[in-house]
Amino acid sequence: MECLDFGQANITPVSKEGILLKISEYDIFKMYCHNFVELETPFVSELRSSDTANCRITAKYNSLTYKDFKSGESYDCWNYVMNKFNCKYFEALNIISNDFNIRNGIIPVEPRIITANDEFKLKISNIPREKSIIQIVSQPFTIEDYNYWSKYSIPLIKLEEFDVFSAKTVFLIKGTKRTIFDYKKTNPCYAYRFTREGSHSYKIYWPLTKDKKFKWLFSGGSNLDLEGLDCLPLHGDLLVIGKSLKDVIILNLLGYSAISLQGEKNKLEQDTYNMLSKRFNEIISFYDNDSVGLEGANYLLNTYKIGMIFVPIETKCKDISDYVKLHNLDKGKKLMKQLLNG
Repeated sequence: MECLDFGQANITPVSKEGILLKISEYDIFKMYCHNFVELETPFVSELRSSDTANCRITAKYNSLTYKDFKSGESYDCWNYVMNKFNCKYFEALNIISNDFNIRNGIIPVEPRIITANDEFKLKISNIPREKSIIQIVSQPFTIEDYNYWSKYSIPLIKLEEFDVFSAKTVFLIKGTKRTIFDYKKTNPCYAYRFTREGSHSYKIYWPLTKDKKFKWLFSGGSNLDLEGLDCLPLHGDLLVIGKSLKDVIILNLLGYSAISLQGEKNKLEQDTYNMLSKRFNEIISFYDNDSVGLEGANYLLNTYKIGMIFVPIETKCKDISDYVKLHNLDKGKKLMKQLLNG
């Protein structure tokens, strides 16, 4: 490979820190590692002759690393560019800064606070708006995960069945903006994965966050992503539409087929209702016993004649998750029988 020589060129090197103020390591790997599609997903090396997907890009401590498990090579984004172009460190920095058009000026992005219910519509001058993308790095379930989910009598193996992951790192990608969220023992993070038409989207959940505005991050998906849909039987007598995936999993443990929309205010699409009504003899809603839940249940009743049940207000629990947490699964089964037979 021909060595690039910047020695005689009138180029002022930019710094690594200056580059990372405007783009991320993820952007650099995306630009120069052409076979790279998604974090932790194997791909074929460009740096050597191979037909086997032995390479991955992994995240650790807020940094990305290229790993070739066949050759044993391991590079950060800077060394990857150096090896690809057979150049020196400062030459690699200049290649990157030139390709991303990084100059002394500032990329015209208006900063804003990211919240879980934000549509992430960043104002980027002269750049077409792009959809937000979430990518995650999962990890084995931790003792913190067990402590949280066991309060609801949900075993960790059931989370795997419903495509719920303990998220070590979450990458939110929107145009020129990159935001990284890390799992913390004091604030564990979970990713709900949805698969539709061969692609994945994620809904991120921080259950211990006190402010409800910051509990959720959902990007790249749509209201067609029904929680629990992939775990339904092909046909059945009864389908319960719950408020959340947590409710869905608990209802599954109680012996009922269940799904949830992306919130009680979300509308059930006609095509989705038609599909579900062909698979199940009866559909009921089981929302929170508050004003929002009642409004959502009434919408389903008025639109599709879907009946409704609620956890009795006198139990001082708003949903089946709270009820099982306060009591246990056996008492949850008894409550369900009472509600369905009443």
